[in-house]
Amino acid sequence: MAEVAISFTVEKLGSMLVHKVAFLQGVAKEVKWLKEELQRMQCFLKDAEEKQGNDELIRKWISDIRDVAQDAEDVIETFILKVDAPRRRSRGLLETCACLPDHVYHLDMVGEEIESIRSRLKDISRGCDRYGIQSLGERTMTTMTSSEGVQWRSQLSHWQKDKDVVGLEADVESVLHNIVFTKRKGLVIGSIVGMGGIGKSTLARIVYNNDTVVNQFERRAWVCISSEFSPKEIIKEVVLQLLEPSEDKLKVLEIMERSPLEHLKSMVHERLQGKPYFIVLDDVWESAHWQSLASAFPNEEDKTSILLLTTRKLSVTKDDQIYAHKIKTLNRENSWELFLKKAFTGNDGQCPEELKATARDILQKCNGLPLAITVIGGLLKKHGKSKDEWNKVLKGMNSHLKTGESSVSHIMELSYHDLPPQLKSCFLCLGFFKEDATIRAEKLIQVWIAQGLIPPKGDKDETMEEIARDYLDELINRNMIQVKDTTKDDRVKNCLIHDFLHDLAITKAKEEIRLEILRDEGGGSQSSQKSRHRVIYCGTERPVFSSQKNNHIRSLFFHGHGNNIFGGSTVWKNFQLLRVLDFENASLEILPDAIGEIVGLRYLGLRNNDIKELPSSFSRLKNLQVLDISLNFSMEVPNIIWKMISLRHLYMSRITCQASPKVDYLKNLQTLTYIPTPRWTPEHTSRMTSLRKLGLELDEKSDIINLFDSLAMLANLLCLNLRWYGNHDISFEDGLRKLSYLTQLKLQGKMTELPTVGNFPPNLSHLSLNYTALDKDPMPVLEKLPKLVYLKLDGAFTGEEMTITRDGLPKLNVLSLRELIKLRNIRVGERGMSDLRRLEIHRCPHLDNLPRELEFMAQLGELKMVTTEEIVSKLRDKHSHIFSRIPSLHLVSVTLKD
Repeated sequence: MAEVAISFTVEKLGSMLVHKVAFLQGVAKEVKWLKEELQRMQCFLKDAEEKQGNDELIRKWISDIRDVAQDAEDVIETFILKVDAPRRRSRGLLETCACLPDHVYHLDMVGEEIESIRSRLKDISRGCDRYGIQSLGERTMTTMTSSEGVQWRSQLSHWQKDKDVVGLEADVESVLHNIVFTKRKGLVIGSIVGMGGIGKSTLARIVYNNDTVVNQFERRAWVCISSEFSPKEIIKEVVLQLLEPSEDKLKVLEIMERSPLEHLKSMVHERLQGKPYFIVLDDVWESAHWQSLASAFPNEEDKTSILLLTTRKLSVTKDDQIYAHKIKTLNRENSWELFLKKAFTGNDGQCPEELKATARDILQKCNGLPLAITVIGGLLKKHGKSKDEWNKVLKGMNSHLKTGESSVSHIMELSYHDLPPQLKSCFLCLGFFKEDATIRAEKLIQVWIAQGLIPPKGDKDETMEEIARDYLDELINRNMIQVKDTTKDDRVKNCLIHDFLHDLAITKAKEEIRLEILRDEGGGSQSSQKSRHRVIYCGTERPVFSSQKNNHIRSLFFHGHGNNIFGGSTVWKNFQLLRVLDFENASLEILPDAIGEIVGLRYLGLRNNDIKELPSSFSRLKNLQVLDISLNFSMEVPNIIWKMISLRHLYMSRITCQASPKVDYLKNLQTLTYIPTPRWTPEHTSRMTSLRKLGLELDEKSDIINLFDSLAMLANLLCLNLRWYGNHDISFEDGLRKLSYLTQLKLQGKMTELPTVGNFPPNLSHLSLNYTALDKDPMPVLEKLPKLVYLKLDGAFTGEEMTITRDGLPKLNVLSLRELIKLRNIRVGERGMSDLRRLEIHRCPHLDNLPRELEFMAQLGELKMVTTEEIVSKLRDKHSHIFSRIPSLHLVSVTLKD
């Protein structure tokens, strides 16, 4: 398929004609012709793709169209960058005049290149007659509208709490009986074995969350292994999941970054020693992988601990395992049940009579594989109840089966082909991420925007980020992406992609957008000069790539570690069209100054490294939209931020800077976290009309009154995070009430008392109090906040009793109580928290009683409590009548310290 490449180029050229018309003077007519001619060629593509089969000539014709479209994009973008650069540097008439010869030269060059592309397009056009390819009329290539996005958002409840698990009851019983309940002492090793897509991870997750497992094992952790095996990263993830609440996560991260593998293993060993534990190693590929990790897990003969592996190979743990459970495909009845859940969401799970025959034919070809059924169900759901459309899907499945593809592979392929072009482009970007990686939704969306895949504005003046959220939600609704967890306002926070779909994204990206994947052993050697996106898996021994020139690269993702990955600073001058550069978790200490030469860069990911200083050359990155330098502690940031005029999102952690960053110059900035208040001195805050989320670090010298006066001018500020350290406490007086637009507030640090009810933001709906250590019960104030729907108290209160009076917290949906060490009782008056949906109580070691008012909370659907085994037992006896009516109940016993 060339559809993705051409659709993207047509959109891009159209956008340039609107937004970059000043730069295209002299060639605008030629650019418009290019756009229209490529648009015309789109009408022939569908016929060509249906006829290509084994016809090598037609496949070559399609490939030629893709090449021309991508070359056209390169030509125009290169021209704009070259014309734009001197304009940005010019400061007066003399400098402007001096640039004119260069401008004329670039016009001549781009004119010649467009003429060459015009000639190639004419040859391609003649091929239509030669190969009998017909125009099938105008195809719908428009972007999805905001009204469609509203429909998607209204359908999200089914994936936010996905409980569509079918046919695993016997498997769960078998694994529990043969692995968990064996009463063997020492380390018990078991495995779940089966082909990809059969439900190994789903089964393991059910066992992992089983109440008996949760209560029996003091320590639990779940890590994904994947084929891209990195023992150090896996062990680091285990350590992070085993941290005590009192440990400083950021400090532990710093220690681990400097530690060799054996020391990391000892950190795991120490945290598990003397405690029964349950660890899942998900998706183990090779026996050698498992063996390299084994020494991290203690084997104590007086305790029962379990390692549960999922794998496609029975031989992976053959020398160690006690029991291997081989998972089978779903039978006909269970397959039909799962299919109905996935294909008819919102229609009471009923299949219309006229579709049943087609549905059963489709289902038969899924061979009982849950992943295949889930994805094909998502595809059919988008076609509604159209029998013609369902028959087309069946016909497509039959044609793929004739080529000898597996059922899973061809269903993945069909689902991909059914995506609109703009969603295809977004799906292909998933191939940039590591297999089995947890992908931050925010990052994925920002990469899409940086690549130019999201239209600038929707029908209702939505931001690009909001439109991109709609795209993400649609891929989730089609079961192409899985939700891992959500934010406090129920938006997707982190997501996953199944191995099969990840492989499909890589395969299609190599074909459609020239993705290239380089390994350490291939570094500095034969990379393609025509690749447009490159993923590099690097080690620490040598440079990953040389200074080989590539004028086409749009994105570079580095996975791995080592400061020797650059191969010399001159290499960066060869990537002028680069839009996305990601070094997250790469253990970098120094950045080459030459990165500042990549003037077309939109996204720069430097999160979680050890970089001490940001090069001053970064001031030239005028097109940069996202700069993520968070989790680089004590980084020196020169006075350059204000020059990055296109910044939309800026993430930082404990930075140092000699002067104010002048962030008020950044009128496009939407996210800014975290900036120390001594450096928050914007003279014209009102200019920051786009800022929606702000994180500030306060200290004892912070001028609270002036601070909130400036924040009050941020008319679109919705989310504010304030944090401070040490024993000094902060008083906000009446400052918060000035923030009339604010809906989300997080306060982190010691406080003597809360502001009064009237001094909170009037539209506040989400509030988190972290480590405020209040002596007085906060509820007399908080219960009167009229619009509060989410409340989290984490180490926020040091007293023994909290009281919510009659009709208090009337709108609250979620209450989360954590680390309230002295809390013994919660009183709730009549109709208090009457709309509560979810209650979470974590590590409150003396809270052994729940309010009886829970019995009358009709909306309460979920209760999760992590406490001691003694309290769990007591609560089960005392509140069984309450627990019996709560649909989702999790009582987890752990060892707690007072």
